[in-house]
Amino acid sequence: MKTIVIGAGAAGLMAAYELSRKGVDVIVLEAENRIGGRAHTFTPSGFANFIEAGAEFIHGSLPLTLRLMKKAKLEYAEASMNMDAFRNGKFVTAFHSPYWEAFETKAFELKRDCTLSEFFDRHFSDAKYDQLRKEAFEMGQGLDLADPQRLSVFCIRDEWTSTETQYRPVSGYAPLFGFLADEVSRNHGKILLDHKVRHIRWEKGNVEVQTNNGSFSADAVIVTTTLGNLQKRTISFEPAFDDRFFDAVGFGEVIKILMEFEFPFWEKTHPELGFLFTEDEFTFWTQLSLKRPLLTGWIGNDRASEIAKKDDETIVELLLSKLDEAFPKADVRKIVRAKAVFRYTKSEPTNGAYSWTMPESKKAVSQINKGIADTVWFAGEAFERTGDVGTVEAAFGSGRYIARKILKLK
Repeated sequence: MKTIVIGAGAAGLMAAYELSRKGVDVIVLEAENRIGGRAHTFTPSGFANFIEAGAEFIHGSLPLTLRLMKKAKLEYAEASMNMDAFRNGKFVTAFHSPYWEAFETKAFELKRDCTLSEFFDRHFSDAKYDQLRKEAFEMGQGLDLADPQRLSVFCIRDEWTSTETQYRPVSGYAPLFGFLADEVSRNHGKILLDHKVRHIRWEKGNVEVQTNNGSFSADAVIVTTTLGNLQKRTISFEPAFDDRFFDAVGFGEVIKILMEFEFPFWEKTHPELGFLFTEDEFTFWTQLSLKRPLLTGWIGNDRASEIAKKDDETIVELLLSKLDEAFPKADVRKIVRAKAVFRYTKSEPTNGAYSWTMPESKKAVSQINKGIADTVWFAGEAFERTGDVGTVEAAFGSGRYIARKILKLK
């Protein structure tokens, strides 16, 4: 059996790895000139050390990611989840509403899913819960990149209450993706860069994939392009099929800003700083427990689409101004050494950042995972079966799941 995998991100590489090691003839077609997809470890001009332009964290004790890290002999370190906020000119504990415990209790009592907005309207409509609503909506929009009017409560209740330790790869994600790519090559699979897929012609047991660099034929295809691209229909299919299920999963936007300083100035007053939330819905985080003079700025969802209209220098200036307010004695502009802005908004090549689920998403994902005529398949973090979407682990899991479905057809 010959299989084409579209995309050399986490899902695509994992699918190719699983298939190639079982003897399947695999070709991976990647639109960009690198592997990794929304994970991109590199050292931009002006930076002393590498940065992660995209995926950065290992969200808990995740079996698949950590097993691969061990197999590739790569190290990972704990990532601080200390959360502070800068409000009204002072540092306070983030998400400090006294009603969070009541929120969690009620969320786990739910028998039927609903949106976050509906949940508050039904159970926390009193004015005393206004701060709780504000904090929950900020978390949903800022971290999950979701619309509270459509975000599933079932999706977030486990995520928001998790006490699992978070990690990050010490050398970034690139070595792990490189390991998978090397394994695919060792198993005689091919990875072709600069091959942007435009059109797929298919019938049961046969596909023809047309790219900007030629056409390729196989018995099956796994499409691992982003959900944002699928929602924008950037790849056309012949014959067409019922693709409305792609619209039943959310896909958020974000702008990620990396700023490297001469030294970690925040340690003087806040040595245990992990995350910092601000009134302007800007989020910052450090590299703790790793000691690096690097701050990440994060502008999620609604604010991302608005601020994306500004140029990079203006965006960096907005964040430096907020740091000036929080750390007035640091004189951050004098010690910032390098900065870089990465936009994961509604434009190619990704058409967004990562996915989030709605109450109707579970049914849609189940349908998507059935594939089409055992010939056209879809994988990616948005299609993880459990609903734990939006992570590298989810992408790995989805890629492996679809690859194993294909292997059963051999």
